[in-house]
Amino acid sequence: MSESKFKSGYVALAGRPNVGKSTLINAIVGESLAIVTEKPQTTRHRICGILSDDEAQIILLDTPGYHLSTKPLNAAMNDIVGAVIRDADVVCLMVPADARDFQIEKRLFDIAGSDRTIVVVNKGDLLARDRFESTALRFRDEWGAKEVAIISALKCEGVGDLIGIIKQRLPEGPEYFSKELYTDHSVRFLVAELIRRQLFLQMHQEIPYAAAVEIESFLDATENDLITRIKASIVVEKESQKAMIIGRNGTRIKELGKKSRQDIEELVDGKVFLELFVKVEKNWTRDPQKLRALGYSNQTD
Repeated sequence: MSESKFKSGYVALAGRPNVGKSTLINAIVGESLAIVTEKPQTTRHRICGILSDDEAQIILLDTPGYHLSTKPLNAAMNDIVGAVIRDADVVCLMVPADARDFQIEKRLFDIAGSDRTIVVVNKGDLLARDRFESTALRFRDEWGAKEVAIISALKCEGVGDLIGIIKQRLPEGPEYFSKELYTDHSVRFLVAELIRRQLFLQMHQEIPYAAAVEIESFLDATENDLITRIKASIVVEKESQKAMIIGRNGTRIKELGKKSRQDIEELVDGKVFLELFVKVEKNWTRDPQKLRALGYSNQTD
């Protein structure tokens, strides 16, 4: 009996906003790589998670939620989705079990093609077990899907089976990353995401959608200074937004800084000194040059 070959490849997680892509990638990898909140459209960048074992290496690419919009920021995020899908070996197209209209998902399915796509029905805990087969048949019959998995990312139900399906569809390949790595992103990037997560959690207006986080300086801890020192800016479009983030007597930005620092200390496993500022870049979400400067471009290059 011949020895089984090692498999590896890139797996794109795609779907509409708030369908559970970030929850799934975190469940598979076991680390908080991607922002998870109840607000839709919280993932703006490509987030890479890596799952390695003796059989395979799965390189997971989370993507922004795909949506129908012509705004420059939204168009830039949709471009990221399309680029990741085109370059992936396998595409996990996530579909909400409670949705009635699948226009967005069908568009993504057509981009990816049936040969590479696993239709992943998320929030499967909302379905009765006797509806699983009819739900899967719907996507096979109407779309021509070759593989359908029903899961609950939040409850980690069916995730192990999905990992098995992904492994089967991966091509033979090398171990691209060390088994100890769970992401290819820098700590600076993850720190910015943790700050942005707190912005989403604490701000209930639309401000988080017009805000980006820029790491201006990052000094690692050393033998002489055991504290990681970070200076970061929250970039907004209007002076009124800046005032709201700062809050009366600076109370809100202090709380943002406190919660963000706690998350970052867990990430770096050490003490952190975080300086957090707010600056205004007028209409940055509509300026292609500023979008690129803040990292909203095709990140698969």
